[in-house]
Amino acid sequence: MKIYHAKSSGNDLFKALLSVNVGWSHEHPGKRGISHFLEHAIFLGNEKYSEPDRETAKYGVVLNGETLEDRAVFFFTGMKEDASRVLEILLSLVFKPSFPEDKVQEEKMSKIIPAVVKESDYYPWELAFEWARNLIFNWDFRYSMGTEEELKNMGVEELRDWHKRYYHGENTLLLLTEPVHFEDLEIPERGEMPRRQLVNHKKKEVIIERGLKNAEIVYGFPLENYDIRALLLSTILGNNPTSLLWQAFHREAYMVDSHVEWHANGGLFFYLGANTRNFKNMQRKFERFLQKLKISRENVETAKKILAVGLLEMERSPKGLYGLLKLCSSQNLKNFTEILQSIKGIAVEDLRDYASAVLTPEVMKIAVVV
Repeated sequence: MKIYHAKSSGNDLFKALLSVNVGWSHEHPGKRGISHFLEHAIFLGNEKYSEPDRETAKYGVVLNGETLEDRAVFFFTGMKEDASRVLEILLSLVFKPSFPEDKVQEEKMSKIIPAVVKESDYYPWELAFEWARNLIFNWDFRYSMGTEEELKNMGVEELRDWHKRYYHGENTLLLLTEPVHFEDLEIPERGEMPRRQLVNHKKKEVIIERGLKNAEIVYGFPLENYDIRALLLSTILGNNPTSLLWQAFHREAYMVDSHVEWHANGGLFFYLGANTRNFKNMQRKFERFLQKLKISRENVETAKKILAVGLLEMERSPKGLYGLLKLCSSQNLKNFTEILQSIKGIAVEDLRDYASAVLTPEVMKIAVVV
């Protein structure tokens, strides 16, 4: 198991995040929804801790988990003096689950099946964003929580099998705010490595009719390799009141935004909450915006300041390690200090070259809800 110490700012809190690198994008038909099901089942207790919530409550701690596209994460925040004990409880639950039959079945019916994704549950801008991610990452968010039919056929046997295959040290990353001793649980060192189940949507553009008076538009650009310059570029273009995207579109859009994501590959996304349904006209203007894009030294220095403030705030937040994991690919994981140092070293000329290389209309994917 890889262990990283991403030291946090000095206070009495300790944060831990365990990432098991298998998520819903790895699920094949027949097993869709099992990652989320397993994440919930892990918290139902084991032979050593039959009531884990009561155990951690003694320390003022609530254990949390979340199923993501390419990983399941388990995390907590507590006092430094209790770090070793709470971490042992978490690791015991994750790697030594008991899967009590009655609790598992009750959880499936009351929490797992009702969470199955429905496109109608999404706000229009959320739907546009999820479809842009579909096109960039070649997956399908509509199956992220499984299907009712497939989940009904899953039980303890399927959970044990999935856990045995992928919950092992080679496929696990542990982030801690500082070193701490914890009991050796004899975690399996090796096992299977998950493979992404790719979905070829065979299109560059998705248009969804919702009867809106405006258009919710997301443009996506694929990124082959992890690169910290993408984070700075995203900030310059659309994450703040001084952004170039807002300056160019504040009359045509009620909202703009941008962000970067890293999974097996990366994606850079730009959102326009347009004031018009004429998304084709908006697309033409967006392409002209990219063609004429000029990044100044002032733009770069302002974005570096904005990022520094945001990263320092994230570092101090209860979910700081979660944010760090999402900012970086697991192969290039850095602490917040190293990220800030990397950003400070980016020159304007280098960023201009990077922008011209990745922001090309030829590779752009578009998702629109109107």
